[in-house]
Amino acid sequence: MLLGETKHPRRKISASLALLSALSLILAGVLVTLYEEQLYRAQKFQEIGVQGQILGASVAAALVFNDAKTAQEYVTALQANPELEAAGVYDEAGRRVAGFARSDTDPPPERAPAVTSYVANNRIYAVLPVNQGGAAVGAVYLRANLDSFGRRLVRYGGIILLVSMGVLVLTVSGSAQRALTLANTRLESQARQLAASNLKLQAEMQEREKAEEALRQSQKMEAIGQLSGGIAHDFNNLLSIVKGNLQLLQRRVAQGRTDIQRYLDSANEGVTRAANLTQRILAFSRRQPLSPKPVYLSQLVANIDDLLRHSVGDTVRIEMKLNADWPVLCDANQMENVIINLAINARDAMPAGGTLTIETANHPPSHSRMPSGDCVALTVRDTGTGMSEEVRQKAVEPFFTTKPPGRGTGLGLSMTFGYVRQSNGDLIIESELGKGTAITILMPRYVTESIPVNV
Repeated sequence: MLLGETKHPRRKISASLALLSALSLILAGVLVTLYEEQLYRAQKFQEIGVQGQILGASVAAALVFNDAKTAQEYVTALQANPELEAAGVYDEAGRRVAGFARSDTDPPPERAPAVTSYVANNRIYAVLPVNQGGAAVGAVYLRANLDSFGRRLVRYGGIILLVSMGVLVLTVSGSAQRALTLANTRLESQARQLAASNLKLQAEMQEREKAEEALRQSQKMEAIGQLSGGIAHDFNNLLSIVKGNLQLLQRRVAQGRTDIQRYLDSANEGVTRAANLTQRILAFSRRQPLSPKPVYLSQLVANIDDLLRHSVGDTVRIEMKLNADWPVLCDANQMENVIINLAINARDAMPAGGTLTIETANHPPSHSRMPSGDCVALTVRDTGTGMSEEVRQKAVEPFFTTKPPGRGTGLGLSMTFGYVRQSNGDLIIESELGKGTAITILMPRYVTESIPVNV
């Protein structure tokens, strides 16, 4: 009995040790399983991230140059990876320009999702920004499948069984290490490929920059030729007026005659027209000196009401809808000239008379085309002859005019366009033959704590 009693505790101790060993092995198996799961996800995240970076670097130039075809070629090449379910490339505005999706799967979103990476529904989602020269030019989207949970359990269940049996613990550890080494080797290879791709892209970018610079130089020379030709023609006419009147004045003075005032007036008129031409050229080139200050466009239009009515004549009826009460920052005198010029253009487009409508309105960010948000819109609308699409597209080009010789220099709208752009605004022309024209000037809202002036 005593001997049996002494052996029984030993058997309990041995059983407990065996159970503890088994539990330790099972716990080790569970821990290894969790580790493998984390390692598997981390590896997949890393692989998808690297593929996203490679795709972003590959399509950066294509996004800069709006080359959707090249972007699609890079995206199509990703179909060689069977784990990728869908991919997409988005431009700076968030629009999808290229993508693919395998059959029986959802296509990539039409709009770029927020930049993030996560796992959901047994899939990895990755959205990475695309940068070029330190500036964001778009984004890429990748969606990849993970192994099913059942398959992962079978694989990890084998690990648990082997660990519980205590046979291949070191082998499993070695396998994990080899897998990690292989993954690192693969990542290093992909990094080298990415570096090579970047060098190739940089070379391509340099070639494209050279080509663009040559194109810009060619366009610049063409524009200078057109501009100098028009300026030379107009200035030659003005100088002829001044010269002719000075010659007549000289002849009258030599004859001792005093009736010279009309020649002085004519010469002064030529000089004034030359000065106006210079101002219009400066306005078009956006180099005229401005004195910007906070201005309420509704109040400004109301202040020149009499001048506008005098300028357009009795055959044109003027309607005003002045609803804007936000200030803008601009040169008030130049803005008055712009409004009067637009009104005169509208009058000329209504030779038989009509209605000229001048509107001002506040435009919040949801209705604004300005990148900064709030803006004020000033619209000059007529019921005249309108423009064809071809004429509308050329309307702001210097020296382009549809008026007969002697009626216009073709610098009116180009001057307006130059002044508006110089004031950080935008100009929109809407027109249709036989249905009139509407020219809208958008000016950024001037942020101030002053109380708006009601007009």
